[in-house]
Amino acid sequence: MQTPRDFLCPISLAVMEMPVILIEDGRSYEKRQIERWLSTNNTSPMTGKVLINKSFILNINLKNAIEEFREKQEKAQHCELLSRELVIKPGGLPEEFQDKKHPRLRIKICTLGDRSVGPDMIALHLDGLFQERYAVSITVVDLPGNMRYNNVWTDQYRCHGAIFVCDVSQPETLKDVIDGWYPKFKQHRSTGCQSVLLCHKIDLSEDPEDQIFKDAEQFAMENDISLFHTSAVTEKNIQAMFNQLVLCILASRSLLDQLKNNGSNTITDGQNRRESVQLRPPVRKPKKETGCC
Repeated sequence: MQTPRDFLCPISLAVMEMPVILIEDGRSYEKRQIERWLSTNNTSPMTGKVLINKSFILNINLKNAIEEFREKQEKAQHCELLSRELVIKPGGLPEEFQDKKHPRLRIKICTLGDRSVGPDMIALHLDGLFQERYAVSITVVDLPGNMRYNNVWTDQYRCHGAIFVCDVSQPETLKDVIDGWYPKFKQHRSTGCQSVLLCHKIDLSEDPEDQIFKDAEQFAMENDISLFHTSAVTEKNIQAMFNQLVLCILASRSLLDQLKNNGSNTITDGQNRRESVQLRPPVRKPKKETGCC
């Protein structure tokens, strides 16, 4: 997770723990840093203007926002650490996972956004992450990348995990997620459903100053959604994103109980399986040229 600039002390450039507002210049600083500065200076660290009043007050709103950010950051780091233990293997489950000693969990994940991602199925073998050992089958369902179909696919919103995708080269796709896909998902989603937001195609643009990244960060924080910058070309963060989403699903007690109690979902072993989850745009076939003989 990228740290918002407002959370950094202008003096130390570190995340603030006790942010205070210097009344005369209206800027926030780490309390210890501004006290040290004012002990030897009579000017503002930011503007350089002479201070008549050196008073400061606690910025309680910023302090609460930073604490909330730290909690989410620790959660993301914890999931990233655990995700390194996941082993994803294609194809059918090995014999050791096909008996009753290792419960078969079937997870459904939907992708939502103005693009097309082909449905995939993979076998996920988990060992050592939880008290029990599970064999997990995962189906990724791609919904039509057009909001005019959203009422037709309401049943598909009732999944265990959702991947919201925006194209960083097309800022309007994030607006569609914020104003269209996500509200519809919240309206119809299952209890405990986990979700992530992808800023996709970062191989085309990954300038942190681009507005789409700032807007995505703000939306993710407001809705407690993990944010990933991904690329199908370089495969950056694809595996980490998928692993974290699966871990969050299995870490949700309500979802895990539901998965263990529901042995038969709509997912079947007869579906086609692919080697990995591929977040790629559809391949457009060239139009055939026509002419007279």
